[in-house]
Amino acid sequence: MGLSIKTCYTVKIQKQLDATQDKTTEKLNIARKRAVDSRLMRQTSLICLEALKFCVSVISEEWDTIMGVESKLRKRLIDTLVHRTKTAVPKYPEFDLKFPKMPGYTRRAIIADAFGMVKSYRSNHKNWKETPPMERGAEPTLGIPSRYELTFYDQERKMSCLADSQIGLKLYNGKTWNWYYFQIRPSDAKQISRLSKTRKMLSPIVDKVRGRYQIRFTFEEIRELVQDEDKLAYRVLAVDLGINAAASWCVMEADGTVHAKGVIHLPCEEDRLNHMINRKRMYQQAGKKSHCAYRWIREANRQLSIQTTKALMDVAVLYSVDCIVFEHLDSKGKIRGRRYRERIHLWRKNDVQHRVELQAHRMGMRLSHVCAWGTSKYAFDGSGVVDRHSIYHYEHGRKVYNYSLCMFQNGKIYNCDLSAAQNIGARFFLREYQLLGIEGLPATPQRTLCTLRILVSNGLPVAA
Repeated sequence: MGLSIKTCYTVKIQKQLDATQDKTTEKLNIARKRAVDSRLMRQTSLICLEALKFCVSVISEEWDTIMGVESKLRKRLIDTLVHRTKTAVPKYPEFDLKFPKMPGYTRRAIIADAFGMVKSYRSNHKNWKETPPMERGAEPTLGIPSRYELTFYDQERKMSCLADSQIGLKLYNGKTWNWYYFQIRPSDAKQISRLSKTRKMLSPIVDKVRGRYQIRFTFEEIRELVQDEDKLAYRVLAVDLGINAAASWCVMEADGTVHAKGVIHLPCEEDRLNHMINRKRMYQQAGKKSHCAYRWIREANRQLSIQTTKALMDVAVLYSVDCIVFEHLDSKGKIRGRRYRERIHLWRKNDVQHRVELQAHRMGMRLSHVCAWGTSKYAFDGSGVVDRHSIYHYEHGRKVYNYSLCMFQNGKIYNCDLSAAQNIGARFFLREYQLLGIEGLPATPQRTLCTLRILVSNGLPVAA
């Protein structure tokens, strides 16, 4: 069983087309182009919401009968209760009268949503009743959404005109369901076609953002990950994300062998971010509105995280690693310091880890996290606590510290983040050795004091 990876791609609708489709060539005969008709989207959403409410009332009334059949037959039973077929007459014929010619995929999706809502409400209400009266909160209610999300299933979308940057959707115009066609950008159409060749397209969703309609496509792919039985056979890439440098990395194996290590610097992206931060400060000092400057900072910060992810994945592919190890980072608590306070607020550590996770899973690699306490505090060679206030220079008569470097207790000057990356890799393997029950290892609370030297000096056996 492989891992399912989903990728989202959003497309803006440019124009609505008044057109008819040629049945032989499947080409559109366009009469005119106009703005997207909001009434179509609104009416389609409203009729789906009304159908959802109707199905919820039917399921609530027939709950005992529905739960009396097998789980895989329940949704089919609900469908026969509200929809007429050639062989069955529905118990509630009002559904077909109120919602005529509703597409079958939409109807079954609405039934599935309504069944899930009622089932969740029943479960919550049962738990509420079993709770002592003094400990109860508010009584659960059956939450009906205020808007139904427009989802277009297999038979309710036409992608045959995608080469001409056109998409067909089946919508409700107030009287019946008809096909309507929309124009998208050619670059978006090419990207959708490219993604569809290697991945499975799921049902797209139409939503409205800042007054404009867009289509959200989701693609699914299945990937097989590296074996999970023997983690001591892994070659890992230990990563320390930092403020001074984008990331520091170390490729390591279970016996403590370090195959390669390095520091990732992105001077172009870092300078752009610093320039945008300074520009924002200038705007604030001049009393100008700085909304655009915040947008520049966000974009520069996003590009920094994208390039950091790309550089890390290039290293992982180059050395054929099996697992990428990060620190478990959280930003709770007060952020101290004046010079780097804003950079810490803008630190997109979680975004980088999420992007690396997606790309690593796509390439079959695994991800792991270790405790972050003490990785930068202790030297990787076991000499003890590092001194980060020994490397400095003078600017205009005052000391300016270089926090990217540190001094070990034996006098060695080393990159602090690179030392932390080696400790991160050692901590990953020490945890796996402890899970095997090997004696002589420090207890879990003491593992925050562990360094690469402890892993190497113990001479732990490596799995074949």
